[in-house]
Amino acid sequence: MRIDLAKGGCMSSGNMFSVYGRMTALPGRRDELIAALVDGLRACGDDSGLLTYSISTALDDQDTIWLTQLWIDKEAHDATTRSEPVAAVTSRVPPLLAEQPEGFYGNAVHVHGRTAES
Repeated sequence: MRIDLAKGGCMSSGNMFSVYGRMTALPGRRDELIAALVDGLRACGDDSGLLTYSISTALDDQDTIWLTQLWIDKEAHDATTRSEPVAAVTSRVPPLLAEQPEGFYGNAVHVHGRTAES
């Protein structure tokens, strides 16, 4: 199942898997952390089941970022994040972190919106 959020897709599904993460980079290394995360997300590939993602900077801490991902289901997330290409890129992340990342997971029940490609 695929939805095209770029065209304003709207869908309700209890199977879509949501990932929310908070990461704090070592002082002055936030941009490197963001670059490593973008590379890891791009390594997922177009057919991975990753519907959309965003990386945001925190307003109150220049070293903190928030990562949001929406997947078609948990199985797609698990298979992709354990794949060799993604693991190779994400191994660059831990040395950039000031502390253990926080992660939160859930099932999206309704999605609507538009996303921008970069």
